Amino acid sequence: MPQLPSSPTPFRRRLFLAVLLLAALFAVLLGRIVGMEVLHYRRFRQMAQANHSAIVPLAPARGLILAAHGQVLAGNRARYVLELIPDEVHHLHETLASLERLFPIPPQRMQHLLATLDDKPAYLPRLLMSRMSPAQMARFAVRAQDFPGVGLAVRWHRFYPYSPLFSNVVGYVGPVTAADLQGFDPQKYLYRRHVGLTGLEYAFERYLRGRFGYRILEVNALGDPVAQLRTVPPTPGDTLQTTLRLRVERAVARVMRRYHYRGALVAINPNTGAVLASVSNPSFNANWFVNGIRQRHWQSLLHQPGRPLVDRVAQGLYPPGSTIKPFYALQALQDHVIGPNFHTYCPGFLRVGGHVYWDWYRAGFGETGLTKALAWSVDVFFYKLAMKMGIQRQDQALWRFGFGRPAPIDTPGSSPGFVPTPAWKERRWHAPWYTGDSIILGIGQGYLLVTPLQLVRAVAAIANGGRLPYLHVARALINPLTGRRTLLSVPPAKNLHLPAFALRAVRRGMHACVTRGTCQAVSYPGLSMAGKTGTAEVPVAFKDGRTVYNDDSLFIGWAPYHHPRIAVAAVVEDGGANAWQALPVARAAFLAYLKPHLKIKTFTNIVVNPAQAFG
Repeated sequence: MPQLPSSPTPFRRRLFLAVLLLAALFAVLLGRIVGMEVLHYRRFRQMAQANHSAIVPLAPARGLILAAHGQVLAGNRARYVLELIPDEVHHLHETLASLERLFPIPPQRMQHLLATLDDKPAYLPRLLMSRMSPAQMARFAVRAQDFPGVGLAVRWHRFYPYSPLFSNVVGYVGPVTAADLQGFDPQKYLYRRHVGLTGLEYAFERYLRGRFGYRILEVNALGDPVAQLRTVPPTPGDTLQTTLRLRVERAVARVMRRYHYRGALVAINPNTGAVLASVSNPSFNANWFVNGIRQRHWQSLLHQPGRPLVDRVAQGLYPPGSTIKPFYALQALQDHVIGPNFHTYCPGFLRVGGHVYWDWYRAGFGETGLTKALAWSVDVFFYKLAMKMGIQRQDQALWRFGFGRPAPIDTPGSSPGFVPTPAWKERRWHAPWYTGDSIILGIGQGYLLVTPLQLVRAVAAIANGGRLPYLHVARALINPLTGRRTLLSVPPAKNLHLPAFALRAVRRGMHACVTRGTCQAVSYPGLSMAGKTGTAEVPVAFKDGRTVYNDDSLFIGWAPYHHPRIAVAAVVEDGGANAWQALPVARAAFLAYLKPHLKIKTFTNIVVNPAQAFG
């Protein structure tokens, strides 16, 4: 009997499930295609490109920093290093173990290498030894064939040939950290090892750093390079030419170090504001910071009582002492508080109420006019002048000459100093401004604090006829490839509109200070100068119910007298009475700049004593 066909229902059910499964698979495939080709197209395109090409960055050489006459103040020194390319090393751990037996590679370097192995592509080199001696290079060259993927390479390192000279103004570079990139584009520092941290290195970082080049490699799916497609060489940074004079810097530093002076000197061209020298002593070796300062060096700088890391030129805060007197005199003359022929009697003291204000020369100077008051720094004259002016005019004079605000300059970190006012005293001490406050402010004591940069800028205005210059260290940028030199623009000087009669009277007194007054020891035969000394009492301790003071020695001045080419401000901390220690420092700057035929030794081996200073 023939058998009936089975029911078609199970077959249709299996067919339906198969079709449904195929439809689901097709939908997943379609969704994947849409995701790759539409939604995530850019991402997968980049991945595909990276699968056949890789970009290797080529670091540029950092731009040089030059002195005015071309001496290299910040350069680059070739250093041989030992590098490892993980992608070319077949047995990494065995290779590292063999290298450790051959060279004294620090264990920390090995640990860091292994810990960060996956942080960068395997075709980029890793540093093993940062400085190879000739003997070590020869030892490796003999066995180089035993270390595939390991080789010698040249890296450029920042080097400061004249350090510790110029360390405060040129500055230094250091290893790149996230904190150091504030104000810079982090994308431009992905493969950089150094960034400017202080001074010109920081201020002109954008010009000095150069632009990266790159090498495009063809790589396979495993990331192994198989061919080189294109090379774009790096562009070195611009060369920065400065206005600094090596001879002047050396002469001043020689005097300060020879006699263990702690202080600062800054010299400028009073007509242009160009900085000729910037000496802060004690200083430090900027080369210590290039690759990260060692702990022992850092501790030695921190614990040195002279505070070498402080740039005393721009950040040192000092009572100006009697160096402030010419600026009060100019304001008083212009406001007709006194006339050029004003005279007063100096018995050696001034009594106001129940308080006696002594002159530095207690025997007194007798009848005194402005020329004599400036030449011999007669305190009683300026006590009386301060009472005539009052605090409003005193503050007006200080603000007018740039005190109380940072001196404008193209290097960072300039301090504003401090100019006291009655409102400030009321807020700070809950006390009114007394006549006695004005009296001591009139000789540069009390709450007033200034920097050497502010002092030299202010005295330059007296030297050049009443223009307050914008200070600058950088002069030009030079393209290292084309040699094209671009002068940097400098903001114009501020005209103070000082009357000619007031300038003549004050300049005459400052000239007399050198010819027959307290500045005599700064003079040199055949060279006319003008200047003003200052002695500032600085509180340093409190003992037995009394404040203990040290005396800072200061000097401001310019030369030649009629046609000024250099203006200086010098401070010697704890110099002692009568301000004579600052004089040989300033004298070294004058002679080094204006008498180039003299050997530095001939005018820096002599120390002025108080008897010489005051004739």
